[in-house]
Amino acid sequence: MAEPLLVIEHLRVDFPEVVAVNDLSLALAAGDVCGLIGPNGAGKTTTMRAVSGLQEFTRGSVRVDGHELAREPDELKRRLGFMPDFCPTYDRLTTWEFLEHYARAFSVPDRNKRIDDCLQLTWLTDKRDAFCGQLSRGMKQRLVLAKTLLPDPQVLLLDEPASGLDPLGRIELRNILLQLRDAGKVVLISSHILSELSGFCNKAAIMERGRMVQSGTIAELGQQMKRRRMSVKWRTESTLAPAILAAASLKNLQLSPLGAIFDFEGEPDTLDDLLINLITQGVRVCEWRALGDDLEQIFLQSGAKELM
Repeated sequence: MAEPLLVIEHLRVDFPEVVAVNDLSLALAAGDVCGLIGPNGAGKTTTMRAVSGLQEFTRGSVRVDGHELAREPDELKRRLGFMPDFCPTYDRLTTWEFLEHYARAFSVPDRNKRIDDCLQLTWLTDKRDAFCGQLSRGMKQRLVLAKTLLPDPQVLLLDEPASGLDPLGRIELRNILLQLRDAGKVVLISSHILSELSGFCNKAAIMERGRMVQSGTIAELGQQMKRRRMSVKWRTESTLAPAILAAASLKNLQLSPLGAIFDFEGEPDTLDDLLINLITQGVRVCEWRALGDDLEQIFLQSGAKELM
């Protein structure tokens, strides 16, 4: 297995009236895009702020590429980029001037080329001379992402980056994240749009009341679900197949002339027996598969619904 680039161990953050993050651990390797999900108040933003060094934590440790936040904060921060949920821009600067300001602050080498690359990556090249105050909310989100990418960090923390983006902007964001994944970056991203996270995340971490409820690859979390969404199709119209499925007491059974979708709860052997029964009864089954693991279903079945 690849060595993790981001390691969070037993992280705890205390506020006067509440434990915001409680004994949270997570490790992500190069190429991991992890969805940090949970209800409002679960501690997602506090976790990201603590990992980035913006929020003091009570105990625990954070390491990025072997550099520990407590001992080497400057080295760690050079390798980490944080995009908050809302980051103001300077209305009287152009997008180029805004990025140049931060490129100088980050001591980015060959900064003109790097600014051009980040503008292109975030689809803002045609807005390089536009004033920040003239940009839409979605364009400002992309500009802040471009700013976060300027120093080419190995680990990215993105807090609700899709906020304010229209459908096209969300597609563009997904493509950016896929490119970052292919480049070997680590991305920890929070979002309430769980259906979209499924399009680019290979891992998920579910929080509730400051604690980690579940974490792992999407496939691993899917295997832990008590309920599976299944699809079956047959070649010719049949009254027998619907009767067999109806008798199996399946959940949320949806029938069509040539197939069905249903939820299954139980042991895998029972599901195998259902398929064998269909075939031995003469149903010409041409498709039998579990539908893709859905983060919404994983989250709902995790039980993480309580607020802080």
